[in-house]
Amino acid sequence: MIADYESKAAEILTKMMEKLAENGDAILSAMDKLVYLEKSGILDELVMLSEIVLGIRKIPDEFMDVDVQEVVSRNLELLLSLALSVDDEVIQLVEKLLDALKKVKDFEPVGLTGSLKAIRDPDVQKSLGFLLAFAKNLGRDI
Repeated sequence: MIADYESKAAEILTKMMEKLAENGDAILSAMDKLVYLEKSGILDELVMLSEIVLGIRKIPDEFMDVDVQEVVSRNLELLLSLALSVDDEVIQLVEKLLDALKKVKDFEPVGLTGSLKAIRDPDVQKSLGFLLAFAKNLGRDI
């Protein structure tokens, strides 16, 4: 009896080791992403989102017609695919954008002369370069 369990355990461990050997890089990459999602708090948000999905599924059919279910399902699929497809660089860029937005509380209106003066600032030049590249890529995709 114990020999059967040991044999099955050895077989399972062998299969697991084969999978790890075949997919080592992918597993390490997935683990890195999982750790990042945990540290950034995004994983908690995904768990909360999944709890909402489960809650929606428990709503009685009388309150959810087929059209509403389709809309909710499409939006949740979109959110989940977006959250899972974003790589570390995009997440870091969005975090930088949010930090920059948080820092801008007071600002002065700027005219043409002020704009020309501001263009000499290397930080403004980087931002303008980013915005122009973003506009070009967005325009191409539209």
